[in-house]
Amino acid sequence: MTFHNDHPHLSAIGDFVSGIGSKITTLFDHESPNDNGGEADKHRHDNDQKVSNPLLDDQEECDDCRVEAVRQEYEQIRPSTQFKCGPILRYKDIQVDRRRWTGSALIVTDKDALPPRLVIRDPTKSRMGYSQPKHVETWEGNHFYRYDIQLTLMAHREKRIEYWFETENDQRVAQPQKWNFHVPALDENFNWAFYSCNGFTSDVEDPEKNFHGANPLWDDLLMAHDQKPFHAMVGGGDQIYNDDVLATPEIKEWLDMGEKERIETVFNNEKKYATDKYYFEHYVQHFTTGTYSKALSLIPSVNTWDDHDILDGYGSYPTKYQLCDVMRGIGASAAHFYLLFQQHTNANTTNQAGLQTSNSGKGWNCITHFGKRTMVVLPDTRSERSKEQILSNETYDLLEKEIRAKLLPTTKHLVIVLGTPLVYPAMKLFEEALEKMGDKLSRGSVIGKIFGKCKAFENVLGQFGPELLDDMVDSWACTVHTPEKKRLVELLQVIASQCDVRVTFVGGDVHVGGAGRLFGTKSTDRLSDPYDMVQIISSAIVNGPPPGAVITALHKTAKTYTLNEYTSEQMTEIFHEDVDGKPLEQKKLLNRRNWCEVRERSSEQQLKFTLRVENTDHVGVQKYPIIVDSLRPTPREA
Repeated sequence: MTFHNDHPHLSAIGDFVSGIGSKITTLFDHESPNDNGGEADKHRHDNDQKVSNPLLDDQEECDDCRVEAVRQEYEQIRPSTQFKCGPILRYKDIQVDRRRWTGSALIVTDKDALPPRLVIRDPTKSRMGYSQPKHVETWEGNHFYRYDIQLTLMAHREKRIEYWFETENDQRVAQPQKWNFHVPALDENFNWAFYSCNGFTSDVEDPEKNFHGANPLWDDLLMAHDQKPFHAMVGGGDQIYNDDVLATPEIKEWLDMGEKERIETVFNNEKKYATDKYYFEHYVQHFTTGTYSKALSLIPSVNTWDDHDILDGYGSYPTKYQLCDVMRGIGASAAHFYLLFQQHTNANTTNQAGLQTSNSGKGWNCITHFGKRTMVVLPDTRSERSKEQILSNETYDLLEKEIRAKLLPTTKHLVIVLGTPLVYPAMKLFEEALEKMGDKLSRGSVIGKIFGKCKAFENVLGQFGPELLDDMVDSWACTVHTPEKKRLVELLQVIASQCDVRVTFVGGDVHVGGAGRLFGTKSTDRLSDPYDMVQIISSAIVNGPPPGAVITALHKTAKTYTLNEYTSEQMTEIFHEDVDGKPLEQKKLLNRRNWCEVRERSSEQQLKFTLRVENTDHVGVQKYPIIVDSLRPTPREA
């Protein structure tokens, strides 16, 4: 699909996103792209370069063999007591040819003194390694520091890396507070977790009573990590629910205005400060609370973002709201703190963080290697979004170029992480099903439940009206996005065919668990069909699921239908029994909280995705596995 520059809506959206870019640039213009954060930091960094790095230069002093992971004492794991937030781990990449792991840890402190060095212990080496703090940003006396970490990998031995701070409150202590994470062995399995929708929307009644709060599935994730460590955890969007930015007095005042005044209101310094303050304080609170805060310090994160990381429905509002100055200002503030807390960077240094922006100048896309055999792509499907598009032409060009350039000869699986599922019941068919169901559920409430929308979206629109479906275009399943969906699939079909890789989609957002697939309409062998692409749907790890009537309506539309002349798509029956063992009539989607465990089976060249679905008493889970085989190459004509 070609997007013409003279299309009036796209032109307006382009102006809007450019406005966000200029606002973000203003926020960060004190720091140059190569700035590491002040003279003191630079002096330390220069001194550090004069000595060898034991973590990279020293040889391993042990046998290169498999070892059993050490069990965790989770009650002792908590955020650092000397900082306002952190440590938060981030996974960047593995440079396979150099057998090098790269990542970082982030802390936030309100102390003006330079924070201590990070001490890093690789159990296969006799000397400790150190990482210097690099200043990323300061907001209202709160300083963000990143510690870059590089490690060497062995062929068969997984490593448990221990880390701590050299001093605590300027004192050396005999028993410092410690954390750890695991790095994989290059020739062994890379294990990871996927989650989305990590918070409650305002329409969930009494979360503690009805769902036992936010911890149950995070407790399960750490239990699984304890049994067989994860090397990364992928946040598929909505890692934080920032919808209450609309409840700040300065923004609520704006919402209460009449439509004309609302659109014309300037995002002044008062509103900017209130918005920045909300995002900063909410991130600090969210990232230092509950079991999630433990996971952030034990499993390196790979994140993309979705609407709730900004505010409910952001990017899919009617143009008159999306382009107004206040909405643009809110978007810039959300991007500012998303980059800081979730990507350990700022808008001027995203390249150094492994994030890529196309010639459109918008968005932060991530491509990373999960070992030798799996490459993971996280397109930014929010920064360029409008009612008419999800990704720009320039970003599609970037993705194709970079995917081809970064595929390794050993890559067998290409995983595409999208905020919303690519394969999902079609909205047009769903609307027809709703009409047949009559008044069983109100049209507005059903659509909201399907797409994770809550009262925040309604507050901005003023009210849900008869054009609701036209406004709720976050989903790839919406008719307006069908041509773009075809474009993405066809791009990946060519790559799969030419490079002999299996493409799999992973997405969340919709608050159900499930699976679907694309496949060659005339194919008779899934193993050799490059068009056979599984869709994993996993959400929410925290938020409440939609009611049963929504699942009934979705099943009525979950049919096999044609994407193009040679590709079909369908939902897959994977839920034959509910978590309590009772047989299910509706086997394609399950409305219970869940997250996804992903285990590589390197000897079989498979990925095993397991939806871990919460039990009815919110204690423990039942497991629903989906096996994805690698693509069997077919002989090519000479």
